[in-house]
Amino acid sequence: MKFSQDRIFLLACVLCGLPVMLPFYPAMVDVPQHAAQITALKALLGGSPWAFTDMFELRLFTPYWLGYGLVMILSIPFDVVIAIKIIIASAQCLFVWAAARFCIKMKMPAEWRWIFIILPFGFAYQWGFLNFIVAAPFGFIFLSEISDFKNKDKRDGWVRVALWVHFLFFAHFLIAAFFCAAAIFILAEPWSGIKKWFYKILPIFSVLPITVAWLVIGFNSAPEARGNVMWMVGLNRVIEFLPSLVSAPTPGIGQLIGLTCLILPFIWGAQPKRSVFSWAPFGLYIIWMMFVPHLLGGNYFTYQRFGLFGLPLYFLCFEISNKHPIPSHSALAGVGLALIASSIVGWHSVRALIFEGEASGYRAVMEKADPGKRILMFAFKPTSQASSAPLHLHFAGWYQAEHGGLAEFNFARFWGLPVKYKIDAPSGIFSGFEWYPANFDWTRNHGELFDYFLVRHPQDASEWIKEKSNGAMRPIARNGEWQLYEKK
Repeated sequence: MKFSQDRIFLLACVLCGLPVMLPFYPAMVDVPQHAAQITALKALLGGSPWAFTDMFELRLFTPYWLGYGLVMILSIPFDVVIAIKIIIASAQCLFVWAAARFCIKMKMPAEWRWIFIILPFGFAYQWGFLNFIVAAPFGFIFLSEISDFKNKDKRDGWVRVALWVHFLFFAHFLIAAFFCAAAIFILAEPWSGIKKWFYKILPIFSVLPITVAWLVIGFNSAPEARGNVMWMVGLNRVIEFLPSLVSAPTPGIGQLIGLTCLILPFIWGAQPKRSVFSWAPFGLYIIWMMFVPHLLGGNYFTYQRFGLFGLPLYFLCFEISNKHPIPSHSALAGVGLALIASSIVGWHSVRALIFEGEASGYRAVMEKADPGKRILMFAFKPTSQASSAPLHLHFAGWYQAEHGGLAEFNFARFWGLPVKYKIDAPSGIFSGFEWYPANFDWTRNHGELFDYFLVRHPQDASEWIKEKSNGAMRPIARNGEWQLYEKK
């Protein structure tokens, strides 16, 4: 019976990729920009000719190689859209499996793992943080390695841990920071003295030199990395806590499901562990979600994306006593958790189909655009009926990814990515423009550089474009809220 349940759970993990694969483009805000970055990276590495190569420079020393590297490899047999969908969907499935595997190894009841199926669809998913999503499951795989290592003193274990922390660094810097801290606490339990604890955590700190080197180079070369810190600490974080903990699609449902998950161990008859170190990883999560800044080092939404890690760490704080039998309602509770999880995945699948209907107009108008040109997007209506996130904000990035052009605004303005604009690159579009397209000025923003304007607005923007461009741009296609203009 157990074998059958494991196979059913594995199938459920695979179904977590369904909302990603259903629409033509994944319903995620930043993914078009990452696809554009990947195609630019391939061109600069010599993979394909690109007319805009001279505007950019490579920054190969970056901790965001796992996601980009996997998509680049897969985009050899497939086009970039299919490749990026496969990698994201695989990461979604792997995350659920990895979190469940680690928690069961740490003595969590197997029935609780069903609720993990909803975790990959949180803030990071909606906003399309590609490298974060791809790196996330490896955090729990790393903790599984740590749980095996903590009872061993062999030096080959040191090497494995050191290799793992360096792998996490190049997968995603923030993932590495969070899970290295969690690993330090896990290695402290059971407590056997500070000397033995220090001996075990020593290989984790082997990643410090390369981390310091990257930070020093980045902060010295990129003024935006030294920019303002935005905290956004307040009651809002308390209100967000439960929905973030369960990656809920709406705040109301999130409060209900989150509360259910908090009381689940008590309903099950589990006892809170007495060791402070058993609670320390979840305590780290709480501190992270409550006090880490929103904007840090030029990186927005820093703390929000970590919501999906909390529930597995919370379940680690409980244990089932051998003196108490497994509750008679455990099977029923497991079925209930599976139904909740499958309902949420179904909701996200419906959401993906709604998004597909909205995005179909983009594909229709872009049939009129020639490849290899330069396009500027005016996302007057970036919002979607499928999500609270602005899913259409960066959609012009798909043109760069699929048709070898250049789309702006462009993530190459951000300092941490491998492809960066040169200082003297001819462009008048900088960070922030994407949120305020109405502020466009033909002279200040160098409108003459662009071959196409892509507009998303419920009303006809022809007169506005004509006025802003001094008659230099004309409409060539419209489908629903999507409009395309070209230079005369």
